[in-house]
Amino acid sequence: MRREWYGGVLALALIVGLLSMGTPAGGQAFPGRPIEFVVPFAAGGGSDLLGRAIAKIIADERLLPVPLVVVNRAGGSGAVGWAYVLTKRGDPYFLATVSGSFWTTPLVGLAPFTYKDFTSVAGLALDTFLFAVRQESTYRTLREVVAVSRQSPELISVSGSAVASDDRVATGLLEKAAGIKFNYIPFGGSAPALTALLGGHVSSTWLNPGEGLEQLKAGKVRALAVTSTQRLKILPDVPTFRELGYDIVWEQFRGVVMPPAVPAEALRVISDAMMKMCRSARWQKEYIEPNVLQPVCQGPQEFGKTLEEINEKYRTTFRDLGVIR
Repeated sequence: MRREWYGGVLALALIVGLLSMGTPAGGQAFPGRPIEFVVPFAAGGGSDLLGRAIAKIIADERLLPVPLVVVNRAGGSGAVGWAYVLTKRGDPYFLATVSGSFWTTPLVGLAPFTYKDFTSVAGLALDTFLFAVRQESTYRTLREVVAVSRQSPELISVSGSAVASDDRVATGLLEKAAGIKFNYIPFGGSAPALTALLGGHVSSTWLNPGEGLEQLKAGKVRALAVTSTQRLKILPDVPTFRELGYDIVWEQFRGVVMPPAVPAEALRVISDAMMKMCRSARWQKEYIEPNVLQPVCQGPQEFGKTLEEINEKYRTTFRDLGVIR
């Protein structure tokens, strides 16, 4: 009887041992391999800056035992990258950055999904927009741009990241406020849109401050106005649109999502790492301040509510601009 009992204990111990194989200290089986971090736009833009900053700080601070491997999957105003992540249902080894097109692309019918199809992870920052021209441009002020556009609609071209993007929204807001019409040209990402401006292929562009700061410092680009409520400390000579008589305030929310139906424990591990990161001094010094952002630190539940609120904001704005009914 004693031998049978002892044998049963050994068998139970063997089962427990097998179940715990590969489990890191602390009893967490996740993550056990590198995590693919999808940026749905080309390298060099605001989403790419976000993804690479997250991956670097999390690795340097050892907030996860495995690396986040940034992969750019551009196309379709972000739809290609997000659709790819959506196919990984239940798999926690995939993340994606979130920017304005996450909401706008589905709203204009260019994506077969909505924000509701993803798992909210973290809300991390608010970004603003600069309306900019090349330093060599004959347009020195926004007033000059508006005056020319009124006389010759669509003469002034504006490069942007996508047909359904925040810069397209900003273009529409300025067109409506000033009673003008631009020739908006999407380039599949903020970086190519800036390249088009620098190459003289378009008259103007919209930039997140972090995307164009080096070009502004180098004197290659001149900002004419900013969509924030106050002038940016780093660009004190650039007026707000409100100062210039146009009631235009627009901010872009940046965050992170996962595929649908991921395990709750995996979500907790990733969101905990994101919260530690966004509360760190390094995050402030290496990402927020250099890219002229407003810091946000929202966990899954709060960010989930934000996703819904922002979707309604875009829906209302698009209806006002006549983009959707």
